[in-house]
Amino acid sequence: MKTRETASAGYRLALEAHLAAVAPVLQGPAAPDDGDSSHIPADAKAAFADHRARTHETASAIQDAAIRRARAERAAARPR
Repeated sequence: MKTRETASAGYRLALEAHLAAVAPVLQGPAAPDDGDSSHIPADAKAAFADHRARTHETASAIQDAAIRRARAERAAARPR
């Protein structure tokens, strides 16, 4: 199996070029978060809050269903 150390010089050169191009994008947030949300429209804030609430409800429902299923599977697997 080849690793970065045993790879060809061309591969290492391409990898370095890729990392140089991608790394600046990944170094920080697109916009600094200074805590000031006054520039965000109220309808966008409301839409985001609604989305977060629906996402939380969905996640809770999925978790509850998984717990019920695991309990049912354990109950079915118990010797009688």
